[in-house]
Amino acid sequence: MLLSSIEEDNVEVRLMFGSYLNGLGQIEELMNKGELEKAMFELNELEQGVELNEDEKLACMLLNSHILNKNGNFDKSLMLSKVAFRKSMALNNPLLVVDSTITFLESVKGLGMLNETPAKDKKEFLQMVRRSEDILKTIKKMKKGERDLRTSKLKELKAILGPTKAKMPVKVAKKVAKKGIPVESVKGVGQKAQSLREVEIKTAEDLATASPDELVKIKGIGASTAPKLIENAKTLLKS
Repeated sequence: MLLSSIEEDNVEVRLMFGSYLNGLGQIEELMNKGELEKAMFELNELEQGVELNEDEKLACMLLNSHILNKNGNFDKSLMLSKVAFRKSMALNNPLLVVDSTITFLESVKGLGMLNETPAKDKKEFLQMVRRSEDILKTIKKMKKGERDLRTSKLKELKAILGPTKAKMPVKVAKKVAKKGIPVESVKGVGQKAQSLREVEIKTAEDLATASPDELVKIKGIGASTAPKLIENAKTLLKS
């Protein structure tokens, strides 16, 4: 599924198959214009009239799947794209792995199953998308437009499958973790922990925000001890 760009009325039109095999670009243009029967006829004619290598056969299969998708024949498109995906894994062409992944998942999308798939399948689909993104990074010789189009399609599929959980910045993660430090961890608390918990001072943060007047009301904590405990709690949270 190599991409090409042509200029039509000064507007860039990106094609997915045009530079891969002579004639596929014109067939794709027919498909994009909605001339699906003609596009399928021309594709069949091309396949029968030209001796194709395995990569070219797969490119034709992928375009066939796209035409079926455009025509609303999603079940047949899905079956064909599954075959294409398996074949792509056996070929020594990483770009075709990317393109067959996109074609397969777009067939699933056409059936309305992409965002309603079981969690196990959704995880597998996301792995397929991420693998394709990684493969794209390893392919150096590719026009920017070709890379951008594939990247855009993969990004769209990933968005449908569900947002990825953002990784929490280290500083924020540490801050969140410290909010749950047990009050027993504060220097000097010791056996006073139970008494503190009874008045809802359960964490180091609770103790750090308490006032000396609150603490001196607790059995075992005097006027000189209260500010020390508060300061020790603050020190722990800053560490």
